[in-house]
Amino acid sequence: MKKFLFLLVAFNLAWILSSNAQSNVRGRVVDAAGNGIEYVTVCVDSVFCISDIDGNFDIKLPDNATGDMKVSHISFKTKVIPRSLYQQGDVRIVMEDLAYSLGGVAVVAKKLTLEPILGKGMKLPGDATFGKEQLGDLEVGPAFTSKKDYAVANFQFKVGKCTYTRCVVRVIVYELVGSAFVPVQAKPIYFTLTPANQNTDVKVKATEKIYLKKGLTYYVGLSLVSGGNGILHFPAHMRFSYVRNLIKNSWKKMPATLGVAIEGYRLEKK
Repeated sequence: MKKFLFLLVAFNLAWILSSNAQSNVRGRVVDAAGNGIEYVTVCVDSVFCISDIDGNFDIKLPDNATGDMKVSHISFKTKVIPRSLYQQGDVRIVMEDLAYSLGGVAVVAKKLTLEPILGKGMKLPGDATFGKEQLGDLEVGPAFTSKKDYAVANFQFKVGKCTYTRCVVRVIVYELVGSAFVPVQAKPIYFTLTPANQNTDVKVKATEKIYLKKGLTYYVGLSLVSGGNGILHFPAHMRFSYVRNLIKNSWKKMPATLGVAIEGYRLEKK
């Protein structure tokens, strides 16, 4: 009987160890010129990581992972790496530029003064919070319909709390086309926050051309893409919004979100 119990315990222990066994896959994601691509999402099954500023990544996979590796970034075509290749443990991934059509917009400014495009909405109790668990997979922000044709100039946020030594937040503007979120900019916009930004207003310049067309609906998605251990709070505001899980490709509509204000220049077609 004792021998049977010993064998049973040994079998269970071996099963637990094997089910928890992991393997590391390291690599680098580069463009056609060999330059590292920052903050790329690397995903296998439901496990994912984000590349660093130089394109390096290190993902820990369970030994029973069976899916191919999906590598994605809005500026590049999504690439799929077969399991037989990434299983070797070290992989170099070259991504191809994605040619964006920005609608063939030909515009001139009616006036060179900034106008409000979107307000933050009514302030609510509580905060919208990012933590380590949301790094790279969660995207949140408001949705709105543009009242005029605009070129976006800047985004404005209020940071409530930041305990990260340094963290990087990504901003992407999407047009909502049915149930699809279609980026309207060729590259993401990134900004860095530290504890010095706590309880301050932050203005982020639109470093990419972002044109909004009258009558179309847009979504401003914020995602935490880099940071160690910490918490990031933005005050909550009443504004129709979405919360997206970028790994599961799912989303929910919400009545409130973090406060985002947008300014820009009114445009007219030539």
